[in-house]
Amino acid sequence: MQPPSPDIISIEGLPVHTTIGLDIFGRSLPQPHILAIHFHFHPTSLLLAAAADDSRFSIRYWDLENQVLERVNDGAPWASGRALARAVTGVAFVHAGDAVKELRIVLEAQNGHPRATGGMRWELTTPHGAHTQEVVASVHGLELGVLLGGVDQEQRVKQRIVVDIWFLEKVQHSIEVDYATIVNRVVEVRTASQVMGRCRVVLRGIGDRGVRISDIRAACP
Repeated sequence: MQPPSPDIISIEGLPVHTTIGLDIFGRSLPQPHILAIHFHFHPTSLLLAAAADDSRFSIRYWDLENQVLERVNDGAPWASGRALARAVTGVAFVHAGDAVKELRIVLEAQNGHPRATGGMRWELTTPHGAHTQEVVASVHGLELGVLLGGVDQEQRVKQRIVVDIWFLEKVQHSIEVDYATIVNRVVEVRTASQVMGRCRVVLRGIGDRGVRISDIRAACP
């Protein structure tokens, strides 16, 4: 990923209550989510704005929140977090002046997966004027009970590990990635003694599902 511009205006902690996909019981229920909108500026934008006092270099944020909430409500139910974040991207670009180099939308779903205590997160980065986006989805706080260690006594006792997984989607992949199924498959290998190796095998096999790169990190609390 390219490093974002260091000059940023951010609107964070925007609560939305809407439906994204289905829960594990196949129900379509609204859930609380948190949005963040980050406007990344061109390197010289602030200098130009200060010198010219030109409104083209300003962010028209005063009614952005209301229009984002209206778009979120009108589009429900959403097929995925990616679909919702893309819709918010379109609204935010209407309010972005010529000074914006790229726009980054972060959507946090606390109840994104029942086993992920840290929730799910979608992050979409879209350059100004581009028709493609960089999409990173992640699952945080996935708690697994696994067998660890090489000593017989240790092998008999399951230990708790907490896993975070990141997914970088393929560019222009039109089909929604079924992250719930991917995470459920990772959970299935929790009894393996070589859990991290087997989890990586699972993640390497999801390339045909729209994921280009995946990464997994684990800790023993």
